[in-house]
Amino acid sequence: MQLSARPLLDNRSDQSLFVGRTDALRRIEGALRSGLNCLVAGEPGSGKTSLVRAVMFRSHEAQSRLRFTYVRANEAHSAVDLLLAVVAASRAGGDEAGHTAARPVRSPIDLIDDLAGEAAHALEAEPGIALVIVVEDVSAAAGGEVFGALRDELWQVDVRWLVTTSAALLAGLLRPPADVFFETRVELGTLTVDEAAELLRRRLEQPVTPDTADFIATVTQSPPATPRRLLEVARELAAEPAVGPARFTTVQGLTRRAVAIGELSRPARMLAQELEALGWASASDERLLGRMGWTRPRVVQVIAELESRGVVQMREENTGRGRPRKLYRLTPPAQFEDPRPT
Repeated sequence: MQLSARPLLDNRSDQSLFVGRTDALRRIEGALRSGLNCLVAGEPGSGKTSLVRAVMFRSHEAQSRLRFTYVRANEAHSAVDLLLAVVAASRAGGDEAGHTAARPVRSPIDLIDDLAGEAAHALEAEPGIALVIVVEDVSAAAGGEVFGALRDELWQVDVRWLVTTSAALLAGLLRPPADVFFETRVELGTLTVDEAAELLRRRLEQPVTPDTADFIATVTQSPPATPRRLLEVARELAAEPAVGPARFTTVQGLTRRAVAIGELSRPARMLAQELEALGWASASDERLLGRMGWTRPRVVQVIAELESRGVVQMREENTGRGRPRKLYRLTPPAQFEDPRPT
């Protein structure tokens, strides 16, 4: 079985596990061929990374003239951070994590000039190609500045952009003037029941028997979900030898938790999505604050709403200085209980 929730890479083995997203692939590939910039948004775990890697793999297999540079931007909190990561990846030959520590401070305009130089060099070395910069996990703060305030300068660089971000951050990233930079926008929804079942069949790597068919039916009986949630349930059920009512605990918990989250305010739903992606995090976690664009008091306020519905769990961590730090995570499906009276 291959029930890991890690993103799929752009190789033949991983791509044999890729399922669905046919319309998203068509729209992204069409946009890039037409020279348009594309923004992909979705919940954490919806498969954004696997999707853009599928685009890269299909382009390579088709021997297209697109050349990709891949950048992870999850550590970029400003325009300088983001542009440093993009320039570094361009110089490294197309695939580098977006690490930004200990780099010299440069102005955004200087970095865009550097990027333009790298693009010109690549196009001179291989005439007729089209350059695509894939930037994953862009925050609203960094993305809004780069693709908004600096959009006119960025348009002068001869590249196309394929950018992904969390659905919770979409409105912030697209605040004018960044809203016109991306001519094509793709929002990833949940998997259909048929797609979820096919994903599990490929991951199980064994002939479909009555037992495996029952397993797939059990996992997919809850509302259609993201690949990450689906695989989370599959892993818990695969480790649980029980049958009957006990086997449905995780699935039922996922359904109840999804209903509870759906009834919360929009800020609470946004925070729940980010906590699902981050795991244990404190209200002062820089990753969380940077991604949400919130202050610590705002996070504390919204966490209180999540706690009131049992959607998050809290534990204390002793740092050796002052009061213990409170950490929060999304309540695992099998442990979720709605605190409201029934």
